Amino acid sequence: MTTVKLPKWATALDVLAIVMAAVSISVLLTGGFRVWFFKLELSVTGWWRPALWSAIAVAIRHALVRHRPLPQHVAGGVRAWWRHPDTQLAWPVLVTTRCGVFLVGFLAVLMIGYPDESPMRWRIYANHFLDLPARWDAGWYLGIAMQGYKFDPWVGTTVQQNIAFFPAFPMAMRYLSAVLGHQLLWTGVGISLVAFFLSQVYFLRLARLELGDEDAAAAGMTLLAAYPFAVFFSVPYTESLFLLTLLGAVYHFRRGGLAKAAIWGFICGLTRPNGFLLSIVIGLMALSPFVDRTRRRLVWPAETPIAAVAGQGFAAAAPIFGVLAYSAFVWQLTGHPFTWTAQNAAWGRVYRSIDALVAEPAAFIFEHGVYEFAVNQPINIVYWVVVLFAFAAVWPVYRRLGLPYAALILLTVVPPMLVGGLLSIGRITSVLFPVFMWLGAAVPARHRTAWIGLFALFQGFVAVMFFTWRPLY
Repeated sequence: MTTVKLPKWATALDVLAIVMAAVSISVLLTGGFRVWFFKLELSVTGWWRPALWSAIAVAIRHALVRHRPLPQHVAGGVRAWWRHPDTQLAWPVLVTTRCGVFLVGFLAVLMIGYPDESPMRWRIYANHFLDLPARWDAGWYLGIAMQGYKFDPWVGTTVQQNIAFFPAFPMAMRYLSAVLGHQLLWTGVGISLVAFFLSQVYFLRLARLELGDEDAAAAGMTLLAAYPFAVFFSVPYTESLFLLTLLGAVYHFRRGGLAKAAIWGFICGLTRPNGFLLSIVIGLMALSPFVDRTRRRLVWPAETPIAAVAGQGFAAAAPIFGVLAYSAFVWQLTGHPFTWTAQNAAWGRVYRSIDALVAEPAAFIFEHGVYEFAVNQPINIVYWVVVLFAFAAVWPVYRRLGLPYAALILLTVVPPMLVGGLLSIGRITSVLFPVFMWLGAAVPARHRTAWIGLFALFQGFVAVMFFTWRPLY
């Protein structure tokens, strides 16, 4: 029997009814909330108002469209989602890797403990497990979510201030926590986990599109989840959301969904300072049909419609628009639109040439040897390993997947190194999805289990370091 498809407006009413019902339950359990959208206050302190809106939406929808009632619509949607091959591939990897990270971190806290001197340490919960996500930069996102952005012009760039952190993630924490019991820390964890699950699904679809190999796509997705610095997909950091926006924008652009690509690109620009560099990647994808590889020049096919080119250009520019939107807010707050860039100096992110970055460890190794370098700078040697791993992947990614994907690797890794050295370079490499797409195809099937096991082993090490307040962040 053929199922009659619901009109879009009926589906929208169903969604509205579910959302309002969830808000009503939240208000009933937590007492309500007040949140600000810029200068507009949204206050919901009575459970009956959202319940009434939910009832009105249900009544209108079922009065006009009686087939596939709301319970049947929801149940059918959940069944379809659960049975989808992408869900069946992604969820076991999500559960085992993300829960594994928390388990290892919890055991590390109980059995290894914290360093004797950890001046950077702070906490929210007395319960060690509940407090696990409260580490390092999570505090900045929590502060923005609770109190918004603040700037003290008198201290300039000498003191760390929160305008260096972009708004997409902390604002999502603020507004979603309002209906989730005001639990900001674990709301951030929830956002990261959901974003990573969606990233897995997008990865599978994009890898199939680029590789044409189901097994390679699944292997690449698993390698991504097992990567040592995938720890940051489990905590209230921006890595999961940033990866999702990268994958969403690229996938929809490759499929011709320019509006969706532009939306994901715009959010990407609001998620991380380097999000605007995605415009270069998508721009290269937009240019690829116009490149005559034999003559090595740009050509304009006669049948190419101007409107399509304009749409691609808009989608490519969307990440820049995201950065500009945040810069406009910073301008209003500080009097200069790019104060957020100068603020990074307070974290030690100042320009250093590649020569200087390489010369210092090379000189130490030449004088003292690799072993002494590892003993004296163990974290740096870990970081150099992942940097060399990323650089080594550029050429095979270019050969297998094309210039835009190779450019994404370089644009993600090189700028942070130039303005911060190896600071946080491990988690920066965790979003390099083209590397894992290539690995999924390049590693022979009989060797994939060994690669995944090796990655997962070192992910456990990173989890121990991170959750016990060792400086691997």
